[in-house]
Amino acid sequence: MTLTIIDKYIAKELLTVFLSVYFVLLIIVLGTEVVHLLSWVAQGALPLTAFFSYLINSLFEFIVILIPLSLLMGILLAFGRLYSDSEMAAIMSAGVGPLQWYKPLMLVAVPTTLILLILLLYLRPVISYQRALISAEIRSQSQLDTLLIGQFNRASKGGAVLFLESGPGPELKPDTGSKSQISNVFYQQVRDGSNYVDLAESTSSFYNEEGRRYMMMHDGTHYVGDAGDADFKIIRYKDYGIHIDRKQIKARQSVKSKSLSELWGSTDPAYQGELQWRFTLPLATIIVAFMALPLSHTQPRSGRYSKLVVSLIIYLLYSNLLSLGFSWIVQGKISPWIGTWWVHLIAIIITFFLLKQKGYLAGFAFRHGPTKGVA
Repeated sequence: MTLTIIDKYIAKELLTVFLSVYFVLLIIVLGTEVVHLLSWVAQGALPLTAFFSYLINSLFEFIVILIPLSLLMGILLAFGRLYSDSEMAAIMSAGVGPLQWYKPLMLVAVPTTLILLILLLYLRPVISYQRALISAEIRSQSQLDTLLIGQFNRASKGGAVLFLESGPGPELKPDTGSKSQISNVFYQQVRDGSNYVDLAESTSSFYNEEGRRYMMMHDGTHYVGDAGDADFKIIRYKDYGIHIDRKQIKARQSVKSKSLSELWGSTDPAYQGELQWRFTLPLATIIVAFMALPLSHTQPRSGRYSKLVVSLIIYLLYSNLLSLGFSWIVQGKISPWIGTWWVHLIAIIITFFLLKQKGYLAGFAFRHGPTKGVA
């Protein structure tokens, strides 16, 4: 395929704007995800050691989701600038019509679609399985591993409250006799209708010879009941141990973690929906690229962003209908043979309507010669 100077110029413009939009959107959603994950860490739902693993895993989801939207916005902004700066008028005066603009457009859209297809078919199962492993590891950890220093930590069950004034030393290993010291501890819980409060100078995590883990309270006072009651007790102790049971939770593999061979030929609606979705998103990306060209057409004085809102509304409708079709497959409300293909058909019809409305299809009337320009 021979590329002209104009083809290379338009392709370079498209690629530059597409990548710029893509990385800006990626930074925005990553910043939002960081804030979200930090709130989980602050609440004790996510250990700080798993923060970066979870963030890197989330990065893949954003990389996939943002490709179609970034490509659409890149095409709209790139061609919108060419229209607003009257460069398109100069290009058309050189005999290069709208249909010929699809050549540089496909130079960017086709490789992008193929990359997206490879990510969905082969990398998505691996990333999804890694997330399942991270989640299982987090759920397997005892609550002692997720305690926050300098804050009141509330237990997920029983409503117990624990406050730690100063943090532990180096990371604790399950070796015989190893300890990790924490100073000034307040612990309150309610058992069988009675109030229990512990004030200890220090506490440590301890592994015995069998590898069992204990939380040891040192030089503390144990209060049972409410002050003023007849059965109120005060017990002072040197060491008070609580066994910490570590749950062993296996990773639960979702449909997203299934390989292409596992999905292919399955009669399970969830598997069929997942298989179709991995091909749906790349197909939607190439359709969006075809649709974006007529949507990007603007008058020289109207500005390069005049069609952006309308185009984003169309994209959101397209995306939501695809999600609706996917959910219908999973729920068994619609046959996989219909699946999301009806949504693509509607998008293709709209694309041909836009091409005809803008006069882009007028070039088909000529076997030879330049393509008819846009009025």
